[in-house]
Amino acid sequence: MKLKFMRKKKSTQKPLTLDTLASYNQMVLFPALEERFVTKKEFRNFKDKSLTNQDVMLKKLDILLTEKKIREYQEQKEKKLWAIIIKALKEHRILSSQELEEIASLEIF
Repeated sequence: MKLKFMRKKKSTQKPLTLDTLASYNQMVLFPALEERFVTKKEFRNFKDKSLTNQDVMLKKLDILLTEKKIREYQEQKEKKLWAIIIKALKEHRILSSQELEEIASLEIF
């Protein structure tokens, strides 16, 4: 049984040599790699910009956290003040029980 589709290898195909591989790499592979990778200088510039942006964000975040702590401390002091005021108003019967209930429903303290 003979197969019509079997062909011999073309004699034009040459084995891969080190010289042809090197020339292929110079013409095709290395230019493609240059497009995908950055130079040390480009990477250093990118890293510097990134670190500078992170420093700016950390400073802003530090300011916000400090402001939050101060605001929470002030709110605690205000709650204590209101508790003292309401207690005094209740003890000296300046406010009626209905007014005291309304203030309690506001949950100021």
